Amino acid sequence: MANLKDVLVIGAGLAGLTAAWQAAGPDKKVQVLAKGWGATHWHSGCIDLLGYWPLDADAAVTNPLQAIAQLIQEKPQHPYALTGLDNIVAALSAFQDLCAEAGYPLEGTPEKNWLLPTAVGTFRPTCLAPQTMTAGDLSSDAAMLLVGFKQFVDFYPHVAADNLTQQGIPAEYVMLDLPALARQHRLTSVVLANMMEQAAFRQEVAQALKPKLGTAARVGFPAVLGLREATAVWQAMSDLLERPVFEIPTLPPSVAGIRLHHILRDAIQAEGGWVFDGMEAVGAEKDGGRVTAVFTETAARNRAHRAENYVLSTGGILGGGIYASYQGGVKEVVFDLPVNAPDNHLDWFHTDFMDKRGHPIYQTGISVNEQFQPVNGSEQPLLSNLFAAGTTLAHCEPIQERSFEGIALVTGYVAGRLAV
Repeated sequence: MANLKDVLVIGAGLAGLTAAWQAAGPDKKVQVLAKGWGATHWHSGCIDLLGYWPLDADAAVTNPLQAIAQLIQEKPQHPYALTGLDNIVAALSAFQDLCAEAGYPLEGTPEKNWLLPTAVGTFRPTCLAPQTMTAGDLSSDAAMLLVGFKQFVDFYPHVAADNLTQQGIPAEYVMLDLPALARQHRLTSVVLANMMEQAAFRQEVAQALKPKLGTAARVGFPAVLGLREATAVWQAMSDLLERPVFEIPTLPPSVAGIRLHHILRDAIQAEGGWVFDGMEAVGAEKDGGRVTAVFTETAARNRAHRAENYVLSTGGILGGGIYASYQGGVKEVVFDLPVNAPDNHLDWFHTDFMDKRGHPIYQTGISVNEQFQPVNGSEQPLLSNLFAAGTTLAHCEPIQERSFEGIALVTGYVAGRLAV
């Protein structure tokens, strides 16, 4: 068949794009279909490998790789147990190499977590962080000045500064009211990031800040220091203010996450792959234990997309890849795969909303074998040419574990390689 793809990936979050990046090559036809962009656009832009284990631990994980070795022993069906430590290290290293080649270094190792500030001034453990963020590491108690912009309502520096100060990190804040921003009718993080790529605007910011720096040893901005030229903007602001500058992730849309999305999409397209959004997969055709087509919804009739192999990375409950009915039913939306979920919907949640174990409904997902093929109670694949990756997988609690991006990246890396 002339337009038969080698690999068709359903979903354009971090897992789907990573799978497509690994599958793409000069002699491979790889296509990504998605109804919209994934969690990269609302997550931090860092790679959280493992932040808390066991889940009820009071202290954050300091050495993710060491903690994952323990997790694998205790949870042999966890996605990390299926990938193994070697693939985890390889996936992180390959992604760091890709980002470095794109001029956007991710700093860190799987043996150590950074402790970075959040937008509300709490401590967040993460494994790999952009170079633009790491000067904010809270392992140091160096005094900081946090910068807000009056017209930018998605970052409140006084809240973060107050909370950090109460936790032993000296922090002041300043709210800038700049003439260039007063002319903006609606100031989003993306608009502000594009403005930061203009040298004249950076000068205006620096001139307003210099009299207010005081004893601050470092300066924190919301994560808006450029969209495509972030490293250059970060370096320029550091030079202008003559001290280290760092970014703090804000409310969505996440500029730092969009940068990673761009890097992966560019890498796929550079190898001849295609990435399409606005194409929602609504069903599949199966024959003889194989997938023969995936259908996307169109105005007139559903369109068939055919490939040798398929990767499912549509996300779990939160990503829309698994649908939970108020009546208690749980369904995987494309292939109608069996879902690992509590039998009774009254067991979806624990009584305490803040329960450290997380809630059972968020551990709902697809069970897979070591080849990341969906299974149902055995190691035999339900569909031999279908692979699954990301938070659509069962037997993990990505939010409570602080492993969301790590699971997406590592399983996407493995599934993409297996699919070719």
